[in-house]
Amino acid sequence: MIFPYGIADFRRIRREGRVYVDRTAYIRDVEQRGDILIFLRPRRFGKSLWAQTLATYYDLRFAENFDEIFDGLDIGKDPTPLANRYFILQWNFSLITPRGDANAIAQDLRDHVAAQVKAFLSDYEEYIPSPVDIDGNPQNILISLLSAIRKTPYKLYLIIDEYDNFLNEIMVQSVATYKALLEADGPFKELFKAVKNATEGLGLEKIFVTGVSPLALNDLTSGFNTATDISREPEFAGLCGFYEEEIQDLLRPILQKHGLSNAAGDQFLNQMRTWYNGYRFNHRGEHRLVYNPTNALYFLRDLYAHGSPPEALYDNNLRTDQAKLVFLAKTAAGAGVVEELTEGTGEIQVLQLLNSFSLVDLTTKLAQDTDTVASFLYYLGLLTLTDVRGRLRVPNLVVRRLLLDRLLAVFLPDLGETSDARKTALRFFNDGDLLPLLTFFETKLLPVLSNRDRGAPPQKPGQSGGGVNEMVLKAILLSILFDDQRFVLHSELEVDKGYVDLCLLVRSENDYPNAFDIIFELKLVRRKKLGKKGSELRSMDEPTLRKLPAVRTALDKARAQLVRYREALIRQRGESVRPRCYSVVAVGLERLVGEEVSS
Repeated sequence: MIFPYGIADFRRIRREGRVYVDRTAYIRDVEQRGDILIFLRPRRFGKSLWAQTLATYYDLRFAENFDEIFDGLDIGKDPTPLANRYFILQWNFSLITPRGDANAIAQDLRDHVAAQVKAFLSDYEEYIPSPVDIDGNPQNILISLLSAIRKTPYKLYLIIDEYDNFLNEIMVQSVATYKALLEADGPFKELFKAVKNATEGLGLEKIFVTGVSPLALNDLTSGFNTATDISREPEFAGLCGFYEEEIQDLLRPILQKHGLSNAAGDQFLNQMRTWYNGYRFNHRGEHRLVYNPTNALYFLRDLYAHGSPPEALYDNNLRTDQAKLVFLAKTAAGAGVVEELTEGTGEIQVLQLLNSFSLVDLTTKLAQDTDTVASFLYYLGLLTLTDVRGRLRVPNLVVRRLLLDRLLAVFLPDLGETSDARKTALRFFNDGDLLPLLTFFETKLLPVLSNRDRGAPPQKPGQSGGGVNEMVLKAILLSILFDDQRFVLHSELEVDKGYVDLCLLVRSENDYPNAFDIIFELKLVRRKKLGKKGSELRSMDEPTLRKLPAVRTALDKARAQLVRYREALIRQRGESVRPRCYSVVAVGLERLVGEEVSS
């Protein structure tokens, strides 16, 4: 099995016999939905492979090779009448540089269109009867090309891949540049206006556009208002991404190759489900969840080669999404959404999921409106739909890590402090000594929380001002301790009719011989209960602090819970689980006390 991780070349995958999960049946659905379609999915979700699948299927050059390329695939058994009936022109806007001013980007856009038309003329040299002028602006180049195409018996199929790629980057860097590209006579808007005009009898018959977000669609309305967005149509829910039964089909030969048991296969599937599954793109039709295909192939490639998963279950190629998170978290609304998602259940309520983002949304709403931020995170793949309309949730652990990394950066913006946090966590993993971890948290993070807490009304019942509660403490602690190479991490793991605040279970394939399972139970005692000022708590020695009635009660309660959870966890998961248990009590957001609970 040769897994096509990171490869979007459909013909190469078929030619080399690489693993391919058949999606060609969707070609019929695409034809029935219209001639100008937009399809949005998060990054690294297989959009480019689908674009190349369409290009290969409709390209008139591959008519003689059709049976060879599509042998065994659904569409190969029953092709539509339009197979191999078009000229194919492709634009890939991920190749447009987002750097420089609007003029420089417009020139790069022109150069890309010209280069693609030049390649087109080379590919179809024997079919094009007259010359094409590629020296003008993109609109004129397209007009010249279509003039030549109309002299043939064929029509043009235009495939635009990653149409919003460079716009997403420009949005993060310069709203002014974005505006210049999309204003009334801006180059991007003018190009799409020309594309639309070309469909009105000039020879351009079909268009398929892929992207991540509906960025600029409002601003393009007058120039591209005939497109149909099929992204949330139920029949296309599985167009990109893998269903779980498809993952199971890919796992079986891997287990056979390495002589692994079905129980091992269940364990691998559970890992993949936790890290890569959870995406849902429609409220109608089937409600099966979808795995991120690139992440799944990343996992399966290593599993096939070594009989074990990759050391890091988190694919570093996704770190580019951090730039958008940084951009959003700099706004009040964005920071609030990130905190809500990491501190709570991973869900957020929205009044409406936006279908497009205009310039107004970028300049005002992204800074002020949580619905706009949450909608943007949905298109980035950092949130997904739930069974309840209006509720979005974090889909899996890959995304949770992205959010936790961003949360830690909010509280520890200095890179040196972030590095110190990781070193402190590593020391704790090695020796289990709680004190250095608590000291770091108390000196570096509690002052930030304490300052935020003062003077703000409670957001919810049971919370202090500013909404700081045990969930905040847990989210920050998890962001420090997050280590997917050592542990499978659980927040609010259900055990014996209770929920463990934070549980880190050693991965079965762990290469760290001294690693141990870890359980945390966290409590927060308010100053109001203590009847003490912050200055008093900060100056109090630890033995006296522990003897305060409310603190002692919180420690006793945490200790009792930990003993119960540990025994239940051993019964539930077997004798191999031997967790070290820690109680941590935040005292008025001024101090931390804690202890290891051994019995």
